[in-house]
Amino acid sequence: MKLTKSKVMKNVSLAVAAICAVQFSVTGIASAQVSTAQAASSYVAKADASGLEASSYYAEVTIGQPLTLKVTYNGRPLDGALVSWTTSNSSIATVRNGVVTGYKTGMVIINGKYNGDSIRIRASVIKEPTLEASSTSVSLKKGDTKTVSLQYGGKALSGLDAYWVSSDESVATVKRGEITAKANGTAVITAEYKGKSIKINVKVSGNQSGKLEANESKISLKKGEKETIKLTYDDEKLAGSKATWKTSKSSVATVSDGVITAKAKGTATITAEYKGYKVEIEVSVDNGSSALLEANETKLKMKKGQEKTITLRYDDEKLNGSKAEWKTSKSSVATVDDDGVVTAKKKGTATITATYKGEKVEIEVTVGDKGSSLLEADDTSLSLKKGDSETITLTYDGTKLTGSKASWSTSKSSVATVSTSGKVKAKAKGTATITAKYKGEEVEIKVTVK
Repeated sequence: MKLTKSKVMKNVSLAVAAICAVQFSVTGIASAQVSTAQAASSYVAKADASGLEASSYYAEVTIGQPLTLKVTYNGRPLDGALVSWTTSNSSIATVRNGVVTGYKTGMVIINGKYNGDSIRIRASVIKEPTLEASSTSVSLKKGDTKTVSLQYGGKALSGLDAYWVSSDESVATVKRGEITAKANGTAVITAEYKGKSIKINVKVSGNQSGKLEANESKISLKKGEKETIKLTYDDEKLAGSKATWKTSKSSVATVSDGVITAKAKGTATITAEYKGYKVEIEVSVDNGSSALLEANETKLKMKKGQEKTITLRYDDEKLNGSKAEWKTSKSSVATVDDDGVVTAKKKGTATITATYKGEKVEIEVTVGDKGSSLLEADDTSLSLKKGDSETITLTYDGTKLTGSKASWSTSKSSVATVSTSGKVKAKAKGTATITAKYKGEEVEIKVTVK
């Protein structure tokens, strides 16, 4: 039974009264002092009494790992089997004799009663955390390294957090998650954390692969043209000046710090070398006419706010838009970014120009009002009888569009449905709206079923 503040004050007053009584009724100062201390001790103990208490009023229970609740009564440990326990949701967790067992994730309230007192403990049931690795199978060449990262319970771990060990350090070693291939063979790397472990199978074969790479392996130039080769080493940019360059035929092509200059018709091989690694670029020089730069569109019809990407080809090969230089004749009407993405700004016309290796291609852009639509349907309203069906025909920018290329939906499938090809079927009496969408445009068809 818990004591209220008023009861505590009352007991303290009684203790004081008892002390005074002892002091005046017992002969001898020493004996009076002893009795006084005993009396005070007795009443203070009563004042500290707190009834049924839990060591903690929040518990975290892992599924598969029952948790025993610790309780006391009047400050002394109490056997949980003597307490009457209940749970707010037995599908999440049950409690028996003070032992909580979790079954699925969630939150429950555990209630305990003893000798008229009660306690409430909030329990959270969680899944048992698992240890996971970014890779469980690794193939390396001798001298290569690879770092494996870990997660525990969905949270990233530092390589320092876990204990790492290799089954065969002559094949592969590991330090803080970084695996180093030492010799051909196989080894198992084990990571351990909080009693959990995970294994990474490592296979080492052959010698270390070359780390030096060029952005181009084959280029075509015409006499007088220049091309800069970009290098990476260990996936990081490498300044051309740091590598050693040479050409197999300086009469055809020369190279300096990665800049290739076409001298005469023919072929040559340019070689870049860095830290023992080599990469070759095949160069073809032609004295003939300029290669043709082409765009997938030469005329565009757009509406305000719409975006379209222009794709390019150079010498009949696809060209990354970012390699060309783009500009617009009127940015107030249409803009273009470094990748060839055209954005319609307002009604009017503009010319988009792409330039690459001295070649140019122009795209005429016409921007209409925002309200105008390039997507149209042959019917904007249909009247059907239950069971009837009809296929909607679409056009985009004046050209017939295959229905399956559009995205179709109905406002009320109980009245009318629509297939992926635009076939409308009447289901029941009423009205529904069929919507077709394509390239950001949409058109609606009102359907009435009689």
